[in-house]
Amino acid sequence: MSVPRVRFLRMRFLREAAGILGYAAIVLVLYRVLPEWLVSEERYLNSIIIYVVISVVFFVIIYLKGLDSLEYFRLPRKSVASITAMVIAAAYASPEFLFGGFKKLSWDMAVLGIIFLLGIGISEELFSRGLVFGMLRKYGERRAMIFSSVVFGLFHINVYVGENWDVWAAYNHVISAGSWGFLACAVMIATRSIWFTALFHALVDWNIVFAQDIDYSDAGPLPVYSLWDNLVTPWVDLIFYVPMALLILRVNRGGWPKWMGKIALKWKLVVPVSF
Repeated sequence: MSVPRVRFLRMRFLREAAGILGYAAIVLVLYRVLPEWLVSEERYLNSIIIYVVISVVFFVIIYLKGLDSLEYFRLPRKSVASITAMVIAAAYASPEFLFGGFKKLSWDMAVLGIIFLLGIGISEELFSRGLVFGMLRKYGERRAMIFSSVVFGLFHINVYVGENWDVWAAYNHVISAGSWGFLACAVMIATRSIWFTALFHALVDWNIVFAQDIDYSDAGPLPVYSLWDNLVTPWVDLIFYVPMALLILRVNRGGWPKWMGKIALKWKLVVPVSF
């Protein structure tokens, strides 16, 4: 590749990166400024409105830019890779329902809570997977997955801005969210559906609305972690999410690995076919 060509690609990538930062700034303004003076302070209502605005804005941007990610704006396809991805996604989401407990809410608050969770899933997926992944896909699918996941992780620093600032909590959240984002991207690619990924996103956030309140008054002093623990422990999420994402990509590329087929036969999850 010639030197001018390399320079052109670098400049193009820098322009794309600057554009992504600009779009991220728009999202942050919408998240942090508008909810203070919208229709109602009723729980979730202002946030729902913001999520709708963000979703519409970024869908229009994705459509007008004609990004490659538009091919994922469909229902999940029926294939081995898609079913595998959906089963894995369900396995990751299930602890939210099995171990999280359920808070008793009135029907109207429960409905608003579900819409709120769907708003989180749809708006954040449209930005991270629809826009950022779509803008970067031209540089290679794997690179787009990595960079969009990093952006998705960094985006969660927003939760800790201002009075809520906690450097280690933010660091933990960024790595956890980025690792999960890589898995979500793999699920989207395998299912060919950003809508399923948005639903997956909403389900893993289920406890935001429906988890039972826990009384920590008798919990005693919080444990003190060393610098090494704070630095290293969050990276466990990479081990928790990334291998399954790579497995999904492997199945999407060439079907189940042989060892998966043997396990499925052993546990009678599939029936061997003879001709």
